[in-house]
Amino acid sequence: MSLRLEPFTKTELQRIHGATVRVLEQTGVRILEAEAERLLLAAGAQGDPDTHVVRIPEALLKELIMRAPSRFKLYGRGDRVMAFGEGNVYMSSMGTAVQVEGFDGKVRFPTLKDVENFTRLVDALPHLDHTSWVVWPRDVPDALAHIYLVIYGFRYGTKSVDGYNWGRSFAQDTIDLGAIVAGGLEELRKRPLLMGFTNPVSPLTLAKETTEGLLVFAKNLQPTTIPPEAMAGGTAPSTLAGVLVQQNAEVLASVAVAQCARRGAPVLYGNVSTIMDMKTGAVALGAPEAGLISLGAAQIARYYGIPSRGTGGNTEAFTEDYQAGLESMWTLLAPALAGFDFIYDAAGSLESSLTASYAKLILDHDLCGEVKRIIAGIDVSEDALATEVIAAVGLEGDYLSHPHTLRNFRKEHFLPATFMRGLRPTTVSVDRALKEKAHAKALEILASHVVDPPLDPAVDAELDAFLERARRRAAPTPPVPP
Repeated sequence: MSLRLEPFTKTELQRIHGATVRVLEQTGVRILEAEAERLLLAAGAQGDPDTHVVRIPEALLKELIMRAPSRFKLYGRGDRVMAFGEGNVYMSSMGTAVQVEGFDGKVRFPTLKDVENFTRLVDALPHLDHTSWVVWPRDVPDALAHIYLVIYGFRYGTKSVDGYNWGRSFAQDTIDLGAIVAGGLEELRKRPLLMGFTNPVSPLTLAKETTEGLLVFAKNLQPTTIPPEAMAGGTAPSTLAGVLVQQNAEVLASVAVAQCARRGAPVLYGNVSTIMDMKTGAVALGAPEAGLISLGAAQIARYYGIPSRGTGGNTEAFTEDYQAGLESMWTLLAPALAGFDFIYDAAGSLESSLTASYAKLILDHDLCGEVKRIIAGIDVSEDALATEVIAAVGLEGDYLSHPHTLRNFRKEHFLPATFMRGLRPTTVSVDRALKEKAHAKALEILASHVVDPPLDPAVDAELDAFLERARRRAAPTPPVPP
């Protein structure tokens, strides 16, 4: 049994689909990548060569959507496998923060050491199923950062890893690195290791660089998530239904591009949309409306038979406080109850994902475990109903010493590693106790965790050789002597 919350009736879903079709047929989508535009036009869409606005008729849209697989798998370097489209809910750490809150509580720029640390932590944390790029390192050139991130993902972890879809060249780098680890390009295509990301630009635009990456990943059968981050009242209508219609058009247009590039290319229907805070103009990822949009988006994805990717664990809070806990819980629980196959950003995020926190990664890991327990529901098997145990214990006995308790409590009760239960702490102030406990847990993992299996030394050397070639490629050309 898995708990599921769906806000729409079948009739309401059909109305959303009809509104989306009108947007795609009448307003259209601006496609700023030439190959993608050509592919859609060749398939039967109508376009304006001056504005690059492409209009997709409903019949063509349905044909292309039907090509997208309803089930596929993403593999880790070890034995971890994520099976999408089979009712599972997977969770990942946050992605590409440009700041990090260190163990001293100070906020600073991330480094490669942070990339290593976060990768090893995620590898060790069982409720996180995928290794994201938690931070974007600032101590290496931007032109090489994606290569370091992919290599570190494979070197210091065993789960599936993020890929990089920004531009054709960088996306191809990611594919080439994955092929090294997989044992060749064909092996990578058979057993995908990389999760790509392409974000439509709201309203109704597919940017050049991210669409180039989408094409590269589609042609190489690496799954790509397509999550718009539309802001209601800013880059999308202020009504939540309007947001869902617009982002549906953006996602489906991207799915159509991927299927034109390669029939059966695996994609995930994505969502990061929320509201714009009308008082500040800022994105509000922790808003209650973000959870409502999640509930709707996951149901819409199922309507089309496409696996889905949501976002959760988000907050605008600057530190691990009441606001952070409240917003993170709701924005994670909502997409989990919605039934997203994959929830990105589930752990480690502060300040609208600008900042990654070691403490919050550990705390959110407990939160991920709690949410997974909630959506698992209540077992009503004969053993769980426990009538024989109730009769055996009777009116004056206890259940603590009964074998039934020992047999069941670990699967029935979630046991947090860091959340405070029991007596008030006396050795540290209450407001610092939770954060210090989380820091201690992170440091304990970093001191003891062994990546198993380790990366094959020959493969590791080949990755380093690729990095060295990329360094030479990125180095400025010396001036020609007179």
